Amino acid sequence: MSLFLRMFQSIALVLVAGALAVLGAGIAGAHPTLLVTEPGSETAVSEPPQTITLIFNEQVAPGADAIKVVDDAGRESPIDAAESSKGGRAITSRLSDAPSPGTYTVRWQVIGADGDLVEEDFRFAVGLALTDSGGGDDSASTSWTETVLRWLLFVGFALALGTIVAERLSSVPHAENPSLKKLRTWFPGGICIALVGVAGLMVSLAASSSVAALWQERAGIILLVETCGLVLALALKAAGSTRLASAALLLVIAAEGLRSHANVVAPGWGAFLTAVHLAAAAIWVGALLHTVRTAFAWRGQHAPVRWVVAGYTRLALWTFIVVVTTGTISALLLIPVAAMFSTPYGQLLTVKLLFVIAASGVAISARRTMRRTEQVGKLRNQIRIESILLISVLAISAALVSTAPANSPAQPGPPAAIGPVLPLGTLAGQIGVSVAASEGQLVVRLSTPRRVDYYAQEPDQEYTLIGALRAGGVNTSLSLRGCGSGCFVAQTDWPLGESVLTLEAAATGWRGGTVSMLIPWPVQSGDTDLARAVDITRAQKNLTFYESVTSDAANVGPEPQQLSLSSEFFLAQEPYADGTAPVVVRLPSAGRQLRLAVGYPAAGMNVLLDLDQTGRIISETLSDAKHLITRTFVYPEVN
Repeated sequence: MSLFLRMFQSIALVLVAGALAVLGAGIAGAHPTLLVTEPGSETAVSEPPQTITLIFNEQVAPGADAIKVVDDAGRESPIDAAESSKGGRAITSRLSDAPSPGTYTVRWQVIGADGDLVEEDFRFAVGLALTDSGGGDDSASTSWTETVLRWLLFVGFALALGTIVAERLSSVPHAENPSLKKLRTWFPGGICIALVGVAGLMVSLAASSSVAALWQERAGIILLVETCGLVLALALKAAGSTRLASAALLLVIAAEGLRSHANVVAPGWGAFLTAVHLAAAAIWVGALLHTVRTAFAWRGQHAPVRWVVAGYTRLALWTFIVVVTTGTISALLLIPVAAMFSTPYGQLLTVKLLFVIAASGVAISARRTMRRTEQVGKLRNQIRIESILLISVLAISAALVSTAPANSPAQPGPPAAIGPVLPLGTLAGQIGVSVAASEGQLVVRLSTPRRVDYYAQEPDQEYTLIGALRAGGVNTSLSLRGCGSGCFVAQTDWPLGESVLTLEAAATGWRGGTVSMLIPWPVQSGDTDLARAVDITRAQKNLTFYESVTSDAANVGPEPQQLSLSSEFFLAQEPYADGTAPVVVRLPSAGRQLRLAVGYPAAGMNVLLDLDQTGRIISETLSDAKHLITRTFVYPEVN
């Protein structure tokens, strides 16, 4: 009996060893598998990539055409020679020029350990750079670099436009008394200051996106229009045509109106409100500064000073009324009254209102002082204080246009989705981003990891979100409104084909960031595809895959780790283990592979599955409030 047992054990060991040898030979003889790409396959990035990186599961050698990058028009992007790293498992090429927004195909060739040439391709898209703030801190909703540059633009514009208006007020006393000192105009200086601000905004846009963005993106075109308006106004004023120079400055006003938050919320008349508000504020500030200079230059000449100040006071009254009226209407469009003190945008708006009230109070006091000839010295001091307050108002205005408008969590939830819903998810820094795209609507839900005990009440979390959509070479800002805590909704018509959605998310106390996603449209139900994929994957018995997990997408993810599990055990850990999910759609795919987007709205979880031609899962991306998990599966070849 013992002899029989020993013979049985020997035969079993031989069979096991043979099976392991066959399995090992099958995997070792397989072609190299692409595990990770940077940028990710079939994804979108908000910032133009500087390099293309491919990481394989084994050592490879670059082929003759290791990496090529081609745009939608078939144009090949200049790229440096490929370099190997990570022991030959990684191939990297540096792009000579930053790619402009659009969709690109990466074609790669490598030689595996078996000597065979392997070549495939994948796609990625470049989205939009919404701000240059980086979204890396708690104040990500305000771009302070843009604030300074916009302030220069506003101050310079106010000096130019206000000087033209105020010079007409001082021309009458000077005509009656030519001995009065003639002031040198500040118009050219104002134009130059404004051009410095515009140039800085152009450099910022080109650095965050690409130089081509200056004539391809809406933000760049607006800056070019403002540049043309300022240069044309300077040339016309130098030629002696003051009225035409004023008309040229209207280009700057119109451009600022088109890029305003109010125009996003109320297209057309929102731009008109902003343009009128800016023009009135510029005349108020610029005319006041010229009046201050005149009062100092003509000190001792009480009658001329009173004439100029009286004319300015009448002008200031009307500009004050226009500024307050248009500003109030715009504020009501952009932010609920309940959010005036609880959000960055509302707080800035409140401070601006206080400064305007203070400036108007000083202006009223100056009007009373003007009636007393003996107090002209006091009048000059009051005008000086009013000037400082109004320049501060311009600074706050620059901060407001560089800040994402707040959204009230008390607003109603999003309307019910119509038709199929496309669920996608990712991490923006440490913030979970869950997207649901449906017919005519986008719903975005932001979430952060819990800091307290699971059963304890989670403290209130403040979120801000701005977004834009790029389709067919056209960029469109999204008008997002709050629909609850961390919930934002926007009405949008998804264009046929693919578009790039770019979102910049921020949450108090957490690192935020900017992310982009490819939105293919239309989509169709994928329920049967998911059930079939689970059955086919379960039939594999054993699975080998490479997994990478991160809780902060702003940092470089860890190296993928190889894992081997039974298919039954692996699927038991997956949310789609039973082959069903609340939301499953099939994404359009031009290749042989099938891509499924799987959503679990109640859990804030989204899964993206790529299936091969046999229906097996070959890659998986899972995201929730805490993690971003990517897996690439390797199957032994069958001869």
